Amino acid sequence: MNSEERAALCQLVDALVEGRGTEEDVRRLEELVRTPEGRELYIEYVLLLGELHWGTGGLLDVPDPRMRAEFSAITADACEKECSADRVKVTRRLLAWGLVGMATALSLCVVLLWRWHAFRQPETTPQQGSQVATCVGIFEADFETPGYTVGSPLKSGDVVRLRSGLAAWRDRHGTTWTLEGPATLQIDEAQGVTLGAGRIVVQLAPGCHDFLVKTPHARVVDRGTSFAVEVTSKATCVHVLAGKVALQLPRPDGEAGREIRKGEAARVGPDGRVVTIPWRGDRFWTQIPKKGSVTAWRYLALHDPHIWLLADFEQETAALYDRTSGRTCAVLPVRMRGTFSDVSAQWAVGYGGQSQAARAMRATRDGNSGGLGWQSEEPVIFPTRFTAEIIFRFDGWPDESPEAVGSLLATRQDADRCGFLLAAVPSETGHPSEATLVHLLSATENWAQTRGRLIAGHWYLGAVIVRIDRDQNKSHISTYLQDLTAHGKLEKVFDGWVSGTVPSGPLGIGKGFDARLAHAYPFPGAIDEVCFYNEEMKEESIQRRADFLISHATPAGAIPLPNQTPEE
Repeated sequence: MNSEERAALCQLVDALVEGRGTEEDVRRLEELVRTPEGRELYIEYVLLLGELHWGTGGLLDVPDPRMRAEFSAITADACEKECSADRVKVTRRLLAWGLVGMATALSLCVVLLWRWHAFRQPETTPQQGSQVATCVGIFEADFETPGYTVGSPLKSGDVVRLRSGLAAWRDRHGTTWTLEGPATLQIDEAQGVTLGAGRIVVQLAPGCHDFLVKTPHARVVDRGTSFAVEVTSKATCVHVLAGKVALQLPRPDGEAGREIRKGEAARVGPDGRVVTIPWRGDRFWTQIPKKGSVTAWRYLALHDPHIWLLADFEQETAALYDRTSGRTCAVLPVRMRGTFSDVSAQWAVGYGGQSQAARAMRATRDGNSGGLGWQSEEPVIFPTRFTAEIIFRFDGWPDESPEAVGSLLATRQDADRCGFLLAAVPSETGHPSEATLVHLLSATENWAQTRGRLIAGHWYLGAVIVRIDRDQNKSHISTYLQDLTAHGKLEKVFDGWVSGTVPSGPLGIGKGFDARLAHAYPFPGAIDEVCFYNEEMKEESIQRRADFLISHATPAGAIPLPNQTPEE
């Protein structure tokens, strides 16, 4: 213990003895005496109080009824002895006061320990209806009655039924659990819940352990960690985010359970068998999204019935998740030939501060063939109707080459059949801090320019709605752009037919392909999120998701323009 903690412990004991102590003082004292050094100081100081009162020849003036009764009995006994021996020597009187002082110290220890025990008891075995936790956040939450809002208490015995959305609670120790609907949760005690259905993420406060999550198939006991549990009618799945947990499943054949560590996951079925499964802890919500962040936008995207593909960079190893088939393929960084061939992949804070972005880069010379981008490990087969959305930041061209191309989303099948779903070229001014969005679906045609303009240092939401007519070998494209940094409005910057169709092949993110199908055309900026839907999305659907990016947001992640210092 440091000097401040030692002083605080003594002050808290004084406050309790003098009747000024509160429940918060008791909680603080409890924390301080958890260590051996704290308990030793506590006992020494209590005995010191008794010795001090002994030395002054007086009793403690304690307002607590229990303590006053004990001290009164001691005083009465001393008086009775004093009356029956009027002529007792001074040494006998001092001895009596010594006994009183010792009794005072012991009584003080007993009462404080009684108070401490009375306060600790509800934490381990709370009475029915006692408050266990407080709601600290909700997002798009739809509760059955009674509803919960931020600040609502959660009591032992309560049953929470969450139809949809997210809700988080924090207990008195600082442990937080986040529930994702549809879900049913019952509060058993301060350190235990029963999850009947749905998902929960438990994040233990420092120093806490033995939090219990019971399910129809198993018992999950933490060992000072963070973990996620998903319960369906068929199984319980556990994914450990940090530390380790004990998976308990009593079975007739004698298998007691299994320990699961960080990065591991297991599934328990109705038969009680434990099966190791791939870790997918990134599919769980460890925090409540805030409006004006990519996490809020991602939540809406993942819960859209038409979602098809999703790529993010939250784990520094991106994955393209196919929601239709349930398959996942890697999105790998690719280094292009030229002056940037030895560059390593870079990550940065995404828009809004609650996400992570990957930075695509161009070489300072011959940038169309030198730099770094990202590409799916497996080919993507595009349907005849789909919508692509991407959140990105334009960082400016490293040179003023009028032939520069930076691809955001692209694929290619051969020399003629290419699919630049969304790309950027220098604007008419040729200034390195400006760019124009374009499309190209046939190498024999010219670029289809849009009215979308990019400014270096700004984050954007881009959306491309595609309807393919294979018989006519053409595609109808509607393009939307929103300047997130400037809090701009969602604008339609292109609407018309272009020659060619979108060919199947590996998906380039922040890069494209040249005529020989080699990596080329890296985009100068950062890619935060990519999402595909297997449907032509309505403008109002895009607008609703975009609103969650703008609401209460601040211009996050802006960088200085080329040749411009932050002071300017």
